This record gives sequence, structure tokens and C-alpha cells, in this order.
Amino acid sequence: MIKEIREWAVAIIIAIVVIVVIRMFLFVSFSVDGLSMDPTLEDGDRVVVNKFIYDISDVERDDVIVFNSNEESAYVKRVIGVPGDTVEMVDRTVYVNGEPLQEDYVVHQGESYMDNFTLSELGVEGDVIPEGQYLVLGDNRPVSRDSRDFGLITEDSIIGEVQLRFWPLNEIAIDF
Repeated sequence: MIKEIREWAVAIIIAIVVIVVIRMFLFVSFSVDGLSMDPTLEDGDRVVVNKFIYDISDVERDDVIVFNSNEESAYVKRVIGVPGDTVEMVDRTVYVNGEPLQEDYVVHQGESYMDNFTLSELGVEGDVIPEGQYLVLGDNRPVSRDSRDFGLITEDSIIGEVQLRFWPLNEIAIDF
């Protein structure tokens, strides 16, 4: 009996250590709060964030990421501009390096608080995104608090890339 209890205790301790290691270094779950990523991610969706992906690869345009904000909670947004890019929005069309982005995921319902911008209007010195900084926008532009509001984000603030929506169960999805 004591041997069986000891085996169960060891198995439980190992499971707890594995879970802690996974959550600290590899993956974390995140709950989407708000409408800024509609229709891609909806309020209340639960996602898995890959925390180590940017240790082995670069942040790329169109990645959906979670990052720490200067506010009380983390945000989920889409990367639109990476270091070296020029970005501007004219008449609700985003131009990266002079080319319009094809953004089928974007919601335009009425006018948002800042439909047109240039990098200089976002506080960037010069006309390109500096190293280690990124421009992020929500897919639901009329209601999204994003780089139009708080400027570029730093690489240090990025928690990871959203790679799986697991809740609600009828909308499980991989890669956005």
C-alpha cells in the first residue's frame, strides 16, 4: 500500500513539474477579452500562445501575437509592420512599403477613430519602423486599441504567437 502511494505521489509531482515547465517556457493559454480581433478571434475565445517560437524564428507580418501592454492586461493583435518597413493607412487601406495589404480579415463598420495615419503621426522618427519594434493593428479597426493609439510595440513585450484556438470547441482553429 505504501509503495503504491509513493508511486502515485512521484507521478503527481512529475506531472506538476512538466506542467510548470510547459507553462513557463513553452505554451500558455490566453483568453481573448474584447472585440478588437473580430471576426478572427471573438470575445471569450481561448487560445494557446507559443512562447518560444520567436526564440527560433523572427516575428513576421500577419502573425497574430499576444504582448504585454503598459496597461493592466496583455493584448492580442496582428503584426502589420516589422523593422525596416514603411507603413501608412490611407482611406482605410494599409500600405506596407508602398504596396496595399490584402486584408480580408478586417472589419470596417463605419469610421474608426483614426482611419489614416503615417509612422511619424505614431511617434516614429524617420519613415521606417526601427529594429526591435513592430506595428500592430486589431482586425476590428473601428474598436481596436492598437498601434494607432499607443504606438509601436517592442520585441521585449511580445509573449508569443497565437497558434491554436481551442474554445469554443465548435470553432477550433490552427494558425490565423
